Amino acid sequence: MILYYLIIIFSLLLFTYTALNLNSAKKKINQNDDSFKTINEFFKNIKFKTALWKYYFTAGNERNLLRNVLLTLIIFFFFHTLNYLYIKVDKFIFLGVFLVLFFIIVWKLGQRRNRKEFEEMFPEVIQILNSATSSGAGLLQALERCGKDISGQIGEEFTAIHKRLAIGEDANSVFEDSYSRYPYKEYYFFITIIRVNLDKGGQMREVILRLGRVIADSKKMEKKKSAMTSEARMSAMIVASFPVAFFIFMKFMMPENFEFLLNDPGGRMILYYVLGSESLGMGIIWWLMRKAT
Repeated sequence: MILYYLIIIFSLLLFTYTALNLNSAKKKINQNDDSFKTINEFFKNIKFKTALWKYYFTAGNERNLLRNVLLTLIIFFFFHTLNYLYIKVDKFIFLGVFLVLFFIIVWKLGQRRNRKEFEEMFPEVIQILNSATSSGAGLLQALERCGKDISGQIGEEFTAIHKRLAIGEDANSVFEDSYSRYPYKEYYFFITIIRVNLDKGGQMREVILRLGRVIADSKKMEKKKSAMTSEARMSAMIVASFPVAFFIFMKFMMPENFEFLLNDPGGRMILYYVLGSESLGMGIIWWLMRKAT
């Protein structure tokens, strides 16, 4: 009898031990899966950012790649010569700073160019969709007309959207890919309307008309904000030009002081301080402008 109870107790203990080990193994597997997913998402994000940076660098046209690479090399050699003759920063530091600024400037200018073209062309997209849906055309036909009637990157974007939807690609994937290049709230509302229409149908014309009115009102507000901050932006540009103008003035009117700034270690420290404080000040002004608008 005692042996019977011992067997039962041992079996229960063995079952509990096995269950705990199994649970621990599952947690480790899930942790490994989560870490693998995190690493996979990280590399996927890097790949996406690289492709988007290339899109900005080429302005959405692969034919611009060689021209822009040559232009970048010319700019690099110009600043390298300027640094070698005057500023005399260590070449490795100069190379690092140039690369960082190059990637940041291309990214920011690409975003700004995309935004500007989107604001100029998107109201035309709304008009074309309204006229197409009013005449009884289907959604795919309306998107095709947008691609044909609109020039530039926006037209190419809608041409690509139409082609991908026409061959049966998932609409969510197509529009998410497009939204990654134009991450603006107006475009998000627009693709939401399109996706709902593709999934459930319905009258799209009235919703598109309302979206067009909202975009027009938003554009008026942005212009008003820009007009209100134009004086402050112009003042900041004038103040920022003073050190550059004075540096050029020293070259011709005070050559001894100019040589001191360029060739003497103490003078170079002053020069680096001026350049750093100028960059920091303009960065703060730019940040305040962004917060204000």
